[in-house]
Amino acid sequence: MIRIPFVGNPNTGKTALINAIAKSDLEVGNWPGVTVEKKEARFTYDGEKIALVDLPGAYTLSPYSLEEKITRNMLAEEKFDGIIDVIDTTNLRRNLYLTLELIDMQRPMVLALNMFDDFTKRGYELDVDRLQEILGISAIPTIASRKLGTQKLIDAAMAAVDEHTIPHIQSYQEHIEKEIAFLIHAMPQTDLPQRLFAIQLLADDPYAVSLSKTLKENDLIEKATKARERLEAHMKLPIKTIITRARYEVIDRLLEVVLKKPILDKVLLSEKIDAVLLHKWLGIPLFFAIMMLMFKLTFDGSGSLVTWVSNFFQDFLDKYISLGLQDAAPPWLVSLVTDGILSGMGLVLSFLPLLFLLYFFMAMLEESGYMARVSFLLDRAGRTLGIKGNAFISMIIGFGCNVPAVYATRALTTKRERIITTLMIPMMSCSARLPIYALFTAIFFQEHQVLVIMSLYLLGIIVALLLGWIANHILPSEESKPFFLELPTYHMPNMKAVWVLMWPKLKDFIVRAGTVIVMASIVLWGVIKLPVGTDPHNSYLAQAAKVITPVFKPAGFAEHWEPVAAMIPGTLAKEVVIGSLGTIYGVEMKKEMTKSTFKDDVFNQVNALKEAFVNAFLSVFNIQMESSSREQQPNALQHKLKDQFSSPLAAFSYLVFILLYIPCVSTMAAIRTELGMRWMLFETALLPLVAYGVSVLVYQLGSKFF
Repeated sequence: MIRIPFVGNPNTGKTALINAIAKSDLEVGNWPGVTVEKKEARFTYDGEKIALVDLPGAYTLSPYSLEEKITRNMLAEEKFDGIIDVIDTTNLRRNLYLTLELIDMQRPMVLALNMFDDFTKRGYELDVDRLQEILGISAIPTIASRKLGTQKLIDAAMAAVDEHTIPHIQSYQEHIEKEIAFLIHAMPQTDLPQRLFAIQLLADDPYAVSLSKTLKENDLIEKATKARERLEAHMKLPIKTIITRARYEVIDRLLEVVLKKPILDKVLLSEKIDAVLLHKWLGIPLFFAIMMLMFKLTFDGSGSLVTWVSNFFQDFLDKYISLGLQDAAPPWLVSLVTDGILSGMGLVLSFLPLLFLLYFFMAMLEESGYMARVSFLLDRAGRTLGIKGNAFISMIIGFGCNVPAVYATRALTTKRERIITTLMIPMMSCSARLPIYALFTAIFFQEHQVLVIMSLYLLGIIVALLLGWIANHILPSEESKPFFLELPTYHMPNMKAVWVLMWPKLKDFIVRAGTVIVMASIVLWGVIKLPVGTDPHNSYLAQAAKVITPVFKPAGFAEHWEPVAAMIPGTLAKEVVIGSLGTIYGVEMKKEMTKSTFKDDVFNQVNALKEAFVNAFLSVFNIQMESSSREQQPNALQHKLKDQFSSPLAAFSYLVFILLYIPCVSTMAAIRTELGMRWMLFETALLPLVAYGVSVLVYQLGSKFF
């Protein structure tokens, strides 16, 4: 079987290219001894069995992150027949650094110039023929998203393997080449790529040194040390700087020959924008201003639609499902469907317009290139916590969902950084918490909804930073590694790309609303009804919640058991909290059905939906319009919640607890996968204590000042 690894920087489209070539999804496993996924696709090419290996993204073969180590180890230790180097053509200079390292391996190789459409759209031109001539290998323009160039790529790769096409060595500065030749001459006969091995030894790479010790070549290590000392003395620079500069000198010479830039260079334009957005003093305030604007647009644009969806479930579906089941089903089944499933699920799905807009604006920021800069902006703050700016990428992902955020810590360079970042991630307010905030702020803080929600997000960040600071002072220190961050050029977001970014998150919310929330609503309805025939206030859930509720007296929400009861199933998923509130109060509240015909109700719903869309559009621009229909009144759930909290401060304290206690069982499972059972149990015990302490502090301090 012919094995061909796909190597490249993160997010260059390796997986999409493999799927396009093999015409199948990748088989996913794990690399031995680690949690990083191993992806491989197998297919037949002209009667030969081919295995395409999707290696984790790497910027260099002198690795810093766990994923880069996997890539280095596979290329150094496992057998393969050729390499497909996938590069993002829109960022040639950065991507070609890894290409030069792969060239130094002197193995059959092909270059995939991916994202070539974006490259040409930006006005750049590449002399592909000249590039192939200089490098001595095939360079194939590809567009993975549209499956263009994939057949040419695999044809070129198989030809390179069959003909053993080795790339031309790209010589570095004369003094460096002399020392490389000196070390190659001193090497024993091994299967290791001699030139790359010599360069890594010269650069004092720990892996290369350990390999030399395994081969019992202490003399070689000594010679490498002397060669390094000679170079450092001659150039008056550290060896890593010497090697890095030498590679970029080769890249710049190459690009001068093969690359033609447009009159308006978007890279230079991006640098001018960055001068403002990444300014030492203005950067952070501008970031918070952008976040405030995003939340304002989200709430202004979704408010009327959230109300319509809620009323559709409560006034329309509830009414006609109840009427339809009234004579055909026993009362307990009618109650299960309307008060259990419909009440809980309807309340959750009513916030779908809000999440749609939130995901849309976040995807717009990400696609434009701004979100990548936030981690750079926060790098300085990260150093005081023992982490680097790329750790904030994981935390930013956490604002969408904590689960992928935990998995994203694999890209961090040390286990210590992964532990600190993972401790902080649950404090990042994921989108599942947002509907809870929206429900409560609409009741208690209607005039300052955006400010209150922003304060919750900020509070989560502050608590996370405090935990990170404490962890940094407790955990044993480790050797610091360099921080690499690739900043894409700014560009107008592509709507298709925006949809690709936001749809999986929306789909995940809908699927969970349709499975976890429904199941939780059914279970919760049953618990409220047990023992059979009991009043909800004497149910098993009420009894359990009443035992716990007095504990929350210092936090300000110990008057009623229902809000506390809703938090218990909330450990499954945060969406369950509002679903639980709907189920609990749905059982308690009897709804009066208005007398109207089905035709009238359908007409009213369509009319209300049309008005909701108009009002949503106008609200974004702060334009108020007199509604032709009756003014929306607070629904029964909102009335109930308003009665059960003694003050807005008590409601805010409740939201603080929701923000900080266990995010969901999926997040805890992800922590167990990444860090082990011990750290998962530690965080499971820590989070409720942190949530309780901060909510008590907020309520007690607030009581003194408000």
